[in-house]
Amino acid sequence: MVALDQAGEFIIASIDSGDFYILCPDNDVDREADNKRMAWAMGDVIENRAPLSRWHPDYQASFEEFLRQQA
Repeated sequence: MVALDQAGEFIIASIDSGDFYILCPDNDVDREADNKRMAWAMGDVIENRAPLSRWHPDYQASFEEFLRQQA
């Protein structure tokens, strides 16, 4: 979990660098893994999959393959 002061510093640094989207890290996974998860989640919308399908048993193998392909 990111401490509040760390989150604040990250947000201010992002604003100062001109970022429009600010995705504050949570120290659960690195940014690369977070980006892959977000790309998959957008596919949930586009492909009309179950919400948060990476945790759904019907999509687990597809998600794992997606991660391998993104490497």
